[in-house]
Amino acid sequence: MENYDFEILEAVNGKDALRQIKEKKTDILLSDIRMPFMDGLELAREVRKLDPDMAIVIFSGFSDFNYAKEAIRNGVQEYILKPVNPQEFSDTMKKVMKYLDEKNETEELLQKNQDFLEQYFLLKYIRSGKTEVIREAMEVLDVSWWKTVGRMISIEASDSFFENYAGDFEKMLTEELQLPLHYLNVLSGSSLLFFDRSVKVDYHILAKHIHEFVQKSCGAEIYVAVSSMLEGEQAIPEGTKELESLMENRYYRPDQWIFMPDSNWENRENYELPLEMIEKMEEDIRLHDITHLWEHFRRFVECKEQGARFSYIYMNFACTNLVKNMYADMEYPIEKYTDVIEKLFRVENIQEVVEILEQTIHIFETTLFSSQSSSRSEVEKVKSYIYAHYQEDISLEFLGKAVYLSPGYMSYIFKKETGEGISQFIRKFRLEKAKELLCTTNKKIVQICTETGFTNASYFCKSFREFYGCSPEKFRRTEGKKEAV
Repeated sequence: MENYDFEILEAVNGKDALRQIKEKKTDILLSDIRMPFMDGLELAREVRKLDPDMAIVIFSGFSDFNYAKEAIRNGVQEYILKPVNPQEFSDTMKKVMKYLDEKNETEELLQKNQDFLEQYFLLKYIRSGKTEVIREAMEVLDVSWWKTVGRMISIEASDSFFENYAGDFEKMLTEELQLPLHYLNVLSGSSLLFFDRSVKVDYHILAKHIHEFVQKSCGAEIYVAVSSMLEGEQAIPEGTKELESLMENRYYRPDQWIFMPDSNWENRENYELPLEMIEKMEEDIRLHDITHLWEHFRRFVECKEQGARFSYIYMNFACTNLVKNMYADMEYPIEKYTDVIEKLFRVENIQEVVEILEQTIHIFETTLFSSQSSSRSEVEKVKSYIYAHYQEDISLEFLGKAVYLSPGYMSYIFKKETGEGISQFIRKFRLEKAKELLCTTNKKIVQICTETGFTNASYFCKSFREFYGCSPEKFRRTEGKKEAV
């Protein structure tokens, strides 16, 4: 008993005891049978309505068996006769504390199971985008908060950052931000934060705060991307895709740590917008960033369609330079595109300029990735390296150097060819190898964790459960036996 720190509340009668229990969370009720206003048995009945699991011990000077039966019927754990024997009281309290410890352990286990199920269904929904996943989740969980998500934030770090911090990072970040949020770890180097629409903050400042907090408290550099405003649970998968697209900027803008959508267009002078998009497209061409080149071209067209004030002469000149830059980058002899340049000088409206620019971007993209066999060969080269080195710590930067590709280009062609990101591919392959080892060997879970490239056993078990829907131990006992047969 000396290992427990008790706070003792005293009541003058049964009614007073019930009032105090209603006002303050109570774990144990020690009560006499005979009390004014409300006796011990009536108090036990009322307490059971408030808290079915509270530990109740009744004291009585009556040895009448009917009192004991009535007490037990009202959920009383222990019934002690007066005068109280100190040893009997000590033994009773030990039983009560054991009951409470077991109850707390059960509650923690149930909460962990609820948390796991929520993460499992949320990951499944993000990856599939299928509304039936929402219905599946609603059958076992309260996922009403999905409907009220207003913004999402993606945090990306080194491939093992979240694995090393296991479950501590969520607690650290929640305590630091002091904002209501939901947290989801996606990969060992990637996590998502979900904020309710009612949370009114400057998200650019919040993103900077998160970056600076992780830098100071963890000594790590992270990238932070903020989604556009979301409406309803159906927008969550699209919000994830938007964040992935924003996060790709880290390969092309290594000096930036915060990435946000251009959400302030309506509030800016409309003649500034096309100029900014022209500048961005120039940078995209130089970096061979086709994804953002198309994005900035689309926004450039939106400026035109929304009636932005164009200086036709300047825009013609700027677009002509973009076309020249693309052809020069493709190493076209100038005579091969002279007719395109001459056509640009002859056009009489901005629409024709835009059409020529769009055609040239198509040619530029086709030329950069014209050789499908070459792209496939490079993707196979990346896969082969992963197959051979999945047990090691593989960062995208290191992987790029190993196969002689820039991280941005490697990431682009890999996703274009396979339909999934490299980090997701590595994680899936590692978990498949873990599944294979569970089915074909008697190796310990910790050993399988190490042999499949995970550095943290609890993180490995969490990832396995999220991917296969059960723990490694349970998989070995059930699914593993089926596959062995």
